[in-house]
Amino acid sequence: MLRDRVRVLHVMRPSEGGMRTHLMSLVERTDRDRFEVVVAAPEDAQIAECLERCCGRYERVAIHGDPALHRDAAATLALARLIRRVRPDVCHLHGFKAAVLGRAAARFLERTSGLSRWARRVARGPNSGPGGRPAIVYTVHNSVLSRTRGTREGRLCGYLEWSLAHVTDRVIVVSRALWDEYSRIPGLGPDKVRCVPNGVALDRFVGGAWPPTPEKVAEARGAFGCRPERAVVGTVARLIPDKGVGVLLHAVTHLRRWGLRPDVLVAGDGPARGDLEALAATLGVCDEVRFLGFVEDVVPFYRALDVFALPSLSEGMSLSLIEAMAAGVPVVAARSPGMEEIVAAGTGWLAAPGDPLALGACLRDALLRPHEAARVAERARAEAHREFSVEGMVRATQEIYDEVLACRRTLAARLT
Repeated sequence: MLRDRVRVLHVMRPSEGGMRTHLMSLVERTDRDRFEVVVAAPEDAQIAECLERCCGRYERVAIHGDPALHRDAAATLALARLIRRVRPDVCHLHGFKAAVLGRAAARFLERTSGLSRWARRVARGPNSGPGGRPAIVYTVHNSVLSRTRGTREGRLCGYLEWSLAHVTDRVIVVSRALWDEYSRIPGLGPDKVRCVPNGVALDRFVGGAWPPTPEKVAEARGAFGCRPERAVVGTVARLIPDKGVGVLLHAVTHLRRWGLRPDVLVAGDGPARGDLEALAATLGVCDEVRFLGFVEDVVPFYRALDVFALPSLSEGMSLSLIEAMAAGVPVVAARSPGMEEIVAAGTGWLAAPGDPLALGACLRDALLRPHEAARVAERARAEAHREFSVEGMVRATQEIYDEVLACRRTLAARLT
């Protein structure tokens, strides 16, 4: 029986950061008249609530964040069985781990389902018959390749991307820098790679008066335990080494030497939290730095800040940076290709990656020049609202689904 809607299966490893936010934005804003959404991921209460609210379907799959051959093989077989049972038209894989396992599952189906007639069967698009593999779309949120370049792990990651390229119909990258990198991979190339910048739900930041009243700011700061007499610097990040929160802690020591003692709020959690708390104690900045854990509603968090800092050592296109800009907060970020695409001239401060002194100097300038910081923040706010809407991101993603399914129907017509 023919289906009226395109069935999209999203696959994701465990995530508490931007990748999960990105997925939930797609689920919430996808055109439900045209697309049916299924998510395969480990147990996650927020994703479950989102799918229930949006009439989506949740398939729990034990995908682990850390590599382990026996667990990854089991997850690959579980995904293959799931694809065979759910029969999605598009399988949308999020991040490197899900992309490797999901494409390996598609390759497994190719080898075990007798699919010598595969191209004929699956290229029919939304109404392909049982046994056909779905179109494979893969979103690169951050580059594992650049982060591991020159290492044995990096060589393995590069080999996996090359060897699975033929099972990939489209790669979505979130920045031009990632497009340059992935379009050079043999088997992918410019024909398969599309750039769709991250988008945020701007409607969360446009309600009420802007800038917020002093009373609203004081209320937000009080909620996070900030002292009224101090400026407030904050960051939102998954607590892993690549996010550079340790660099921010070292930068706080430079601010102290310059006579500045802002309260520093770290929103987010992750495996490096214990090490970062120990580092804060070693540096003697526990009085300034407060680790908040996961913050569900970030709007009051941004309202509490004088400056937002993003010291990431590696970043595709940071959702939290775009959110801070959309909320009208002056931003300081590490200079990397993805960040330079967001923080254009006159919309924030950029510091050398991994350099606490440079990051501290940018924070000092933003804190000591409040009138200039306000002008910079207003330009950044306008840029974020113009360039990074979630509606634009979802629309472009749906167009890629349409594109790849149309290509497969064209291929089927040529083969019949």
